[in-house]
Amino acid sequence: MALSDFDLNNYLKSGRLVINPLKRDAVQQNGVDLHIGSQVALPIKGGTLDLAWDEPRGFYRVLEIGGEGLEIPPYTSILLHTEEYLKMPNDLVAICGLRSTFARLGFISPVTYVDAGFEGELTIETFWSKPHPVKIYRRLRFLHVVFIKCINPVEKPYKGLYQGQKGVKIPKSLKKEVREAQSYHGNVK
Repeated sequence: MALSDFDLNNYLKSGRLVINPLKRDAVQQNGVDLHIGSQVALPIKGGTLDLAWDEPRGFYRVLEIGGEGLEIPPYTSILLHTEEYLKMPNDLVAICGLRSTFARLGFISPVTYVDAGFEGELTIETFWSKPHPVKIYRRLRFLHVVFIKCINPVEKPYKGLYQGQKGVKIPKSLKKEVREAQSYHGNVK
């Protein structure tokens, strides 16, 4: 069951859900709009990212978004983070999607889930799909987050690597997972 603005305001007022800072334009009819934070991670052009061997952080450069904005090249996938820091209760999960205006302009973003118990700024992958550059700015509303009530609180709240993250968080290495998968199937290198 998705929370309405009434439900969201009750969660926020009681402190069960924390969104900091909570801007006056944030709470919408059935979700919360979040704003672009201070950093963006851009891909570094180069060789193949081998998930079995490479560290993903070597394939990104993190830049600050100044007051004059930041130009994104055509057809570029970027990582943005939210200005807001969230503290999710153990009885809510969230689904993130771009605001429709951003989608209509030409941004594409896969659905991102926020687990019950997660705490931190959200890092969101976004693709600029047009043949010309675009300029982005801090503090623009870009992300719409819908909160869903769990039937029961989760037994294992999120405590993973991304807990407490601030700024853009580069993806973790999948080396160990690839090797475990290869070992399981007898394909150890």
